[in-house]
Amino acid sequence: MSESDTHPILIVDDQEKLLRLIVMLMTRIGFPDVEGVTSAPEALERLRQRRYALVISDLDMEPMDGISLLREIRADDALMNTPFMLTESSFDFEDINLAHQAGADAFILKPFDMAVLKTKLKQVLNRKPRKREAPMAAESSLSVEFPMLGKF
Repeated sequence: MSESDTHPILIVDDQEKLLRLIVMLMTRIGFPDVEGVTSAPEALERLRQRRYALVISDLDMEPMDGISLLREIRADDALMNTPFMLTESSFDFEDINLAHQAGADAFILKPFDMAVLKTKLKQVLNRKPRKREAPMAAESSLSVEFPMLGKF
């Protein structure tokens, strides 16, 4: 695979030192094109300018957190299939539940365990693309006559 047919990875973390460390780590494990930004709004701007193979985002950022960034990506038809991993030093059940509902592909704890990181990257990058669910019918499907229930 030539570099021209591999897409870059976007890292989003509001802590600059950690951002540089993650970019360096991803480069070392074999990703030739890794970019980093320090805010979710900046990430959205980049995502709308260039196609990325993966977004790895910190959960706890201001003014827009990782889950809000994820929701924006999943709501955009052009971006909805971008694989997305959330990172944080600890996750509670509510974080995981919200992220799962928003469409996160994976979670990874900081500091990264290299074996876990590589396994999750393979899983996320090899998954099938999402399909947008069929839009809701303008008219309720219950507006028909049911033999036992009458007309709804």
